[in-house]
Amino acid sequence: MSQPTVGYIGLDHHHTEPYLESLSELPVSVTSACEPDRSFDADSVSGLGEVQLYHDPKELLDTEAPDAVWITLSNRDTPDVLEAAIDRGIDVYTEKPAARTAVDLADLADAAEGSSSTVCVSYTWRGHPASQELKTRTATGFFGDLRAVDSRFVASQLAYRDDDHYLFDHEASRGGIVQWLGIHWIDLLPWILDDPIARVNANLSFETPTVDVEDGAVVQFEFASGTIGTLQCGYYLREGRYDTELSITGMDGRATWDPMGDYFGFDDETTVEFESTRAEYASTPRRYLTYDYDPIPGYGGGYGLDFMQQFLEARVREDVHVPADLTDALTVLHVLDAVYESADTGTWASVDGVSERAEVTQ
Repeated sequence: MSQPTVGYIGLDHHHTEPYLESLSELPVSVTSACEPDRSFDADSVSGLGEVQLYHDPKELLDTEAPDAVWITLSNRDTPDVLEAAIDRGIDVYTEKPAARTAVDLADLADAAEGSSSTVCVSYTWRGHPASQELKTRTATGFFGDLRAVDSRFVASQLAYRDDDHYLFDHEASRGGIVQWLGIHWIDLLPWILDDPIARVNANLSFETPTVDVEDGAVVQFEFASGTIGTLQCGYYLREGRYDTELSITGMDGRATWDPMGDYFGFDDETTVEFESTRAEYASTPRRYLTYDYDPIPGYGGGYGLDFMQQFLEARVREDVHVPADLTDALTVLHVLDAVYESADTGTWASVDGVSERAEVTQ
């Protein structure tokens, strides 16, 4: 049986080469590519190989009719290509967040559910075994009465990044670090806790004069259950450095995890610290679970590869579902809408479609 064909749409993107590395490890054949910006040098993309190159995404879809497309376009341009692929029954793997706002994606999420297309959104941290362990512990009551959730995603300064890129342009991307890096935890924490974010209070900073998007943020959020959480993110550090943490605290148990490490990569190890107040943990109340990484190339290393493999299996098996779909992407975009609304108004903003607990005072 021949391998499914993939058309890659959006070469001028920070994740293109890592995704191409992942695709080279998967049972697919990248047969075509598209970059709408004619000034971009496609030959500069490592790992692309000799494929048919297009400048119009719809021309690629109609001429090549690939089995699936990988989309890494701007948030502004992604919905139009998503719609074209769904209309043609082509399966889609798309970079997050898949649109600038929830309004831009809402109709497409409905259309995808009623179509023959399988659509997956790249929230790959859901596939990390540590994330899955935290989700399992939540479901089995390890944390007990949940009281506080803290998260942090701090990265190198924009002076060390290509800040001329559309990723840092308001019209193309809508936001800065919240919708590019902080978004990972905005998706992951509600998924781990099975508890949607209901409202937010955001304070954004715009201290980099060369861009018109936020370079720092402090976000307080409240889950539907009433649990309070925080997110701090910013482009603050020296070149190549990261500072990340997830912390979940309940009356029975607590977990802390540094998902990224000092330098981004998946060729070492990562450790989750667990601590419990329960009697059965009395002899060793603090425990550590360490995950060693196999040195697998690509976006997210081995766990990213497993995430993408699940998408490929979902294309052909009814008993397999994509790990994140457009409904999940829409949920995240509703939170982002509330973040930017809160920052503009200076007040708490409710997240559309999420009901808070009855006793919360607005």
